[in-house]
This record gives sequence, structure tokens and C-alpha cells, in this order.
Amino acid sequence: MRTCARASSSARASSSATSATCARAIPIPRARAVTTRGARARRRRDVTRRNALADPRSAPGRDVDEGEGAKGLILDVLKRVGDGDGDAVGVEATKSVLRRDVAEWLNGELKKVAKERGSKIGRDVAMETFEGLCSEGNVTPNAHVCTTVMSTCAKAGDADNALKVLTWMKDRADEGLREVAPTTHTYTTCVQALGDVGRWEEALEMLEEMKRRGTRRNAHTYSALVRAGVNGGRDGARAVVKLIQEMKKDSIEPDLPIASALISAFGVLGSAENARAMLRAIESSGRATDSKLYVDYMTAMCRCGDYEEALETFGRISRTTFTCTAAIKAYAEALDWKLAETLFEEMRRDGPPPNDRTHTAILHAYEKSLQWERALMLLNQLTSEGRAKEIHHNIVLSVLGKCEEWQRAEVLFKDMTELYNIQPSRVTYSTLISAYGRSGQTELARKAFNKMLARRIVPDDYSFVGLMLGPASQGNIRECEKIAKEMKEDYGLAHTVHTYNTLIQAADIAGNYDKAMVTYEELLRSGVEPNNTTKELVIAVGKRGASFYDATQKTAAVASYAAGLVGVMGMALGRW
Repeated sequence: MRTCARASSSARASSSATSATCARAIPIPRARAVTTRGARARRRRDVTRRNALADPRSAPGRDVDEGEGAKGLILDVLKRVGDGDGDAVGVEATKSVLRRDVAEWLNGELKKVAKERGSKIGRDVAMETFEGLCSEGNVTPNAHVCTTVMSTCAKAGDADNALKVLTWMKDRADEGLREVAPTTHTYTTCVQALGDVGRWEEALEMLEEMKRRGTRRNAHTYSALVRAGVNGGRDGARAVVKLIQEMKKDSIEPDLPIASALISAFGVLGSAENARAMLRAIESSGRATDSKLYVDYMTAMCRCGDYEEALETFGRISRTTFTCTAAIKAYAEALDWKLAETLFEEMRRDGPPPNDRTHTAILHAYEKSLQWERALMLLNQLTSEGRAKEIHHNIVLSVLGKCEEWQRAEVLFKDMTELYNIQPSRVTYSTLISAYGRSGQTELARKAFNKMLARRIVPDDYSFVGLMLGPASQGNIRECEKIAKEMKEDYGLAHTVHTYNTLIQAADIAGNYDKAMVTYEELLRSGVEPNNTTKELVIAVGKRGASFYDATQKTAAVASYAAGLVGVMGMALGRW
């Protein structure tokens, strides 16, 4: 009775009377030293209620919200551990760092919540559990628990909270609490969290911090660093390729994950030969390979424009969902939607079964080939099966916009929100704005932009490109520059390759070739990396501009101006 009363008192302190009833039923780690008859009885009672934490709604008298129930039960148990009520819960009390078996139990529960209830709920439960432990002051999570919390944040795309936990760990370690010092696994997890959201420069800073703190690096660390760089485009890929020398200094032999990541980096850089050399090195080493390696290689070959190599590779490896999806992407890049569709239908009929990424790949194939009817038909099928995701709707919105089917795009957008309860994101709004813009519906594009602002969704460069597409298609350079100025001065957004491309396109359509050249030179001076679209635009502008000035026979300026345009072409070609 004494221990039960103590547990109830703790529960009342946390304003949750029902939480105490369920918390007593949670199966948690028990110290071997506890051998009293009361403890054994409690253990037998706990066995009959073993799933109370995994599904709090199954506990007697509970009607709790997802996440809140798990969080409350976890915190209730851990609070009683910190209060010294070890006998009531079957663990020894501690005043410093969680005992190892309790930490292992907590890690398991946090992972279970994330797996069963989704990454966002898992993140919320993990962070509030972490903050609850830190605020109590009696029990401190160890490095393993902190790293698990960071991992759940990473899976939810929340790099900021992952960094918050890392900062707390470093501060406590600097105060002398060595059990919470960041480990190799901790830093690797943080690199993954930053890389997944495109913050590759911060991810690479983690390597320097590990060196300063004397934290060992391993193959997983370098694999995560290379992946982070790949997500940063050409600049990021260039930076991580240089890490090969750092690996040698750390005596790290490139394993399969590192080789696979480097192949991706070479693909981003357009270095097909280096990607081939890396694949041959792995295959000739006698090491086991996996589908991930070949998927990365096929993707790299597509980025390098060698679609035949990608498809030849697909022909000599086993068919899995991942390899078939990569092949569909290769067909999409080659603008061969028919072969992509044939492979997709084979997967649906004979296997391996397509997944969400496969559906995304085949929809992209339709989009790139402007097959809006087929894209819309597949989306309807996925919707009827309950498998349509927001990204699938966004791709179909995009192809409708490219085909100037803005009215159908408008209907699809309304269906998303009103029929399917899909809350439109910034990507969705930007895609709709572009659909209006491509069709010359500039007023509707601006209305959609204002609705996005009303929902407190912050615009990005794609949002403003969508606003610029209408004026650009008419060669209205002044209006495009006005929108670009609005983007920079009113919203603090720097120009990107996409906004520069649209300005070049507007100048090209207007026949203002000198303005196109000046805009491209500004792009280079600002340090923005041109892409393939830039290359195509600049080369076309150079040819048309030189032909124009030659045809109009402008005597004084012809030679020097044509030379300047050809020089721009040379600069463009030299960048790729």
C-alpha cells in the first residue's frame, strides 16, 4: 500500500489521475535485486497488461490522444524512477544518468511509438519525453537515449530539434557529465538530419566539430556526409568528393555505402567515368553488392545523360521494387514514357509490387512527356485505392500546367482540399501558381499567391517563378524584374537559378539579347550554379542573337556584339 500510495501521489503531481492506474501496468526493466513478494506479485500483474504502453487505449478507463498517452505513461514511469520509487516500478532509483537497462527500455518504447504512429508523433513524444527528463533534474538521459531522440527528429525532417539535443549533450558533457557526451553515432545521426533537409554545409561542419572534440569518425559517418553533400547539388557534391582524402587520414576504407554515396556524387557532377570506375572497383573487389548500389549507379548514369548505360545495368541485375523504379526513372529521363509504362504494368501484374516511389516515378515519366491524360487517369486509380499522396497530386498539377490545362488543374486543386482532405503545402500552391502562369492567367496566379500568404505559408523562389511565367511568355521583362525585386526586397529571398532562367527566357522572347547576356553574367557573378536549362537557354540566345544582328546588318556593333554572345556561349559550355 505504501508504494501504491507513493505512485498515486506522483500521478496527482502530474495532473493525471488515470495515468497512474495505467502506469503501474507498464512492463519496464526490473533490477535483479528486487525479490520481495510484493514485487513478484506486481510482476505477475504486469504480464497481463504488457501492451499498455504500446497501445494506451487498451488500458482500463483510458481514452487518450495518440502520442499523448504514450508520452504520459513514459514520463510517469521515469518520474517515479527519479523520485526514488524504485520498488513501485521494479527499478532502482538513480539521481544522475538513467541506468543502462532503463535507457534500453526507453529507447525501445520511443522507437515503437515512431514506428506504429508515424514519424511526426514519434518526434513529438521523443522530444517531450527528453524535455520532461531534463526539466525534472533528478534523472538525466544518457547519450544513447539522446541519440534515439535525435534519430526520431531526423526521420520527421526536424533538424532543428536534433541540433537542440546535440547542443544540450555538449553542454552537459562540458560540465563533466561524460555519460551524455556526443558519440560517433550521435554526430552521424545529426549529419543525416541536416543532410535530409538540404543543409549540407552545416552537415560538413559536423566533421570539423568531431575533430575538435576528439570524436572518432567511422564509415557510417563518411557515408552520411557524402549523402548530405549529394543533396546539396553540384556545390555539395564537389565538397564531399574532397572527403576522400579525409577518409584516408582516418584510415577508413570505402565500404559499400560509401562507394554507393560517391557514385551518387559523381552523378551529380556529371562525371560518368568516375562513377563507372567506382562501380567496377566494388564489383572486382569481391565484396557483396546490393540493389541500393545499382539504383544509385543507374540514377548517376541518368544524371550524366547516359540512359542506355542505366538500362543496360538494369538488364543484368535482379528485379526489385527499387531497381524497377530506378529503371522507370531512366525511361522518364529519356522521354520514353511507353517503356516506362510497360515496366510499370509488368510490376503491377507480375511483381515486384510498386510502391509510392514507383508511382511517383511513372507520374514523372508522364509529366516529362506531357502525357497529362495518362497522368490524370493513374492518379484517379491511386485515389480510388487510397494510395494517392500529396506528391502525386502535385506532379499531375504540374503536367496540367505545362499543357496549359489550367482549368483542370484548378479542379484538381479544389478536389485535393475539399474531397480528399489534403492540406496544400507550399509546393502545391507554387505548382498551381505556375499552372496559371504558363497559361497566361496572371491574375489567377496572383490570387493563388495571396491565398497562400493568407494561410501563412511562406513563398519560395518557385512561387515567384510561377508569378513570372505569364509576363515572361509575353516578353514583358519589366514586369518580371518587378516580381524579382518583390521577391528579394519584400521577402528576403535571394535569386536562384530558376529566377535567373525565367528572366533570361523573358529577354529572349522579347528579342532583347543584350539583356539576356547581362542577366547570365549577373548569375555567374552572384555565384549561382547554372543548370541544364540555363545551358539550353544561353546557347539558344547566343545563336539567335548572333543571327539577328547579322541579319539586320548593324555595321558598328555586329562584330563585337556577336563575339560577345558567342563568348557567353563559351562561358556556358565551360561550366558543364
